[in-house]
Amino acid sequence: MPDSEVIEKKLRRILLYLQELRRLSFMNLEDFQEDIVKKRFVERNIELCIEAMIDVCRHLVSSLNLQEPESYADCFRILARGSVITDARQKTFAELARFRNRLIHIYDDVDDSITFDIYSNRLSDFDDFVNVIRGYIRSCE
Repeated sequence: MPDSEVIEKKLRRILLYLQELRRLSFMNLEDFQEDIVKKRFVERNIELCIEAMIDVCRHLVSSLNLQEPESYADCFRILARGSVITDARQKTFAELARFRNRLIHIYDDVDDSITFDIYSNRLSDFDDFVNVIRGYIRSCE
């Protein structure tokens, strides 16, 4: 059985990171690229959001005795197969996990436009994750 307290702690962290990200405002990609301190702040907070998502995913996979994932992205596919999340959402969440890998392991070659797009247009994907997981946990109680 999933530990709802452990999961909720991670979900609250995601919301905190999102709150911090939403305090910033960039007009465009060029502004984003020119302010290295804010750019690194955005990258790090996005990374932390994704790390927390992965932690929740791995906790659920383990506690529900689902198949062992081969990668972080695969973890979300397994949650979809276990009916925890939908296929459409697993694709979105897996894409974020793959972005995290690029951000961490291929740091110098990360495309700023992808980071800026996540920051500008896709923070709601993290909100969606929080809401979906909270809904799932409520359904288990």
